[in-house]
Amino acid sequence: MTKFLKLLHNWLGFIISLVMLIVLTTGIYLGSVDLIKRFDDKGQTYSSLTAEQKAQIAAHIITNYPTATAVKLPTATNPYVEAYSREKSVFLTTELTEINTQLNANNHVWRWLFFFHRNFQLGEAGMHANAISAVLATIIMFIGLYLWWLIKKGFRWKQTLPKNTKNSALIKSHIQLGLLFSIPLLVMAISGAYITYGFWGESTLDENKPTPVIAHANNWQAQILAAQKLWPKSKLVSISKPRTKEGDSYIYSLSFNDDTMFGLQQTDTIKIDLHNGQLQSAQTFKEKSLAYQLKYIARFLHDGARMPTWYLIMLIVSSIFGTAMNSFIIVTFIRKEIFVRINMKLTKKKITEAIK
Repeated sequence: MTKFLKLLHNWLGFIISLVMLIVLTTGIYLGSVDLIKRFDDKGQTYSSLTAEQKAQIAAHIITNYPTATAVKLPTATNPYVEAYSREKSVFLTTELTEINTQLNANNHVWRWLFFFHRNFQLGEAGMHANAISAVLATIIMFIGLYLWWLIKKGFRWKQTLPKNTKNSALIKSHIQLGLLFSIPLLVMAISGAYITYGFWGESTLDENKPTPVIAHANNWQAQILAAQKLWPKSKLVSISKPRTKEGDSYIYSLSFNDDTMFGLQQTDTIKIDLHNGQLQSAQTFKEKSLAYQLKYIARFLHDGARMPTWYLIMLIVSSIFGTAMNSFIIVTFIRKEIFVRINMKLTKKKITEAIK
């Protein structure tokens, strides 16, 4: 059994390592772009805003930037206001003075690498290939941990980075890096597969729950302020407009930060119909279905987008060392399994010709 697992770990691990090399390197780029954005405060200093100030800012942005589909309010990470749309983002101070404009549509490199990371630019087929590779990578990692457990040589810091390019040094480094970063790498692999094959689940909204009119019709500022008063301890961080109207309704959503187990952000939502000021729903993360919670957690555990900065840094560092770990095993496998076999065939051929 152990021999079979070693064979499986070597051969299947080699194939999956080639795929993971693509996924990890593109992931490093995407995560680094997000990290750089977080450290770019655009010359602003964060200061806590009152509910009235947030409502006033949001109402101003929505009114004066009609193409914006979302308003992102200042946070400790991004201490500025952002009027966001797919085409561009306009950044403003809390006094509503424009700082600069970023054309999102021109970011071709990021967009190309994002879909290369997601589906290798192969559409749905590539998406499933990526997800299946993530499942197989999870299996391979567990097999590797089991094989290490059978040996039980402990952890050796000196072998974490290879001292030379010999196969023995690369393999020892592969083992140590696998032990050190096994948890974050497993989290990325499992969550990546779950993003594709998990489901959001059915709505858990209570249809019998009252949906009162909480503010005047067509009054952005009054409605946003009324929504904040429903959850006075939660922090309003963004307002999203619908891209298309649904009949006579114009339902928009407000996202709030609250304390969650994983430090997730924008987990609680309130939806309001602008045209009549009626509350459509108010649902915290805990009130949503388990399937929705799992899908949401997997989505942001995978890329760290709505996670604390320290978590995003951990993902990037883990991906860098994961890339090294995969590179070492690819090099040693090619040397041991491919080059050796080629040399054996050439040697056999020479001997045969010599005999003749």
